[in-house]
Amino acid sequence: MPNEQLERGLQASVRIFQLAQAKLAELGDEGTELSLARSEIVVIKKAAAAMNRALTALVRESHAEENRMTLELHMLRSIMKREHTDREANRARVFELFRRYSGEEGSTLASAPQSSASGNANPLNAPSAAAVAVDKALASLERIDQSVRDLSPVGRVNTHGAGLLSAKLKREAMQGAGSGKGKRAKVAAPAST
Repeated sequence: MPNEQLERGLQASVRIFQLAQAKLAELGDEGTELSLARSEIVVIKKAAAAMNRALTALVRESHAEENRMTLELHMLRSIMKREHTDREANRARVFELFRRYSGEEGSTLASAPQSSASGNANPLNAPSAAAVAVDKALASLERIDQSVRDLSPVGRVNTHGAGLLSAKLKREAMQGAGSGKGKRAKVAAPAST
């Protein structure tokens, strides 16, 4: 609703209120009758007409807004109904593709998995781009690992490095506990070359 119509109606009601307040102040507490001049009646009439016009315009705009919103609601409902129909059709098409590529009509997808090595050209079973990228990265890592093993003079070690360090620390702790028992262990100076 525009504030213009509301402002006009409020200004007209303020005019009537101020006129009534001024006349009541003139009348005082004792007077019971009041006479109004023609000009004052004309001001009241114009203000009342302006209030009626503003209220009528506000109600008309309110009804137009309500009609527009009802129409939009019906349009949204029909759009959502069409969207639901499209989604159901797409779902049926995907299930038809699953049924067609899984072999027999009665078989389920779990009971008829076929590998790509057996010549299955099912696009629904194709690996994703991320899976292909991970496979390539793992293959590259294996080639690099094999190259390092080929260059290594000590051969392949199957023990994890953390386990070796832990065993070394335990051995040193046992040697230190057995040799000194309360004495300080001498630290060997590094040999100079």
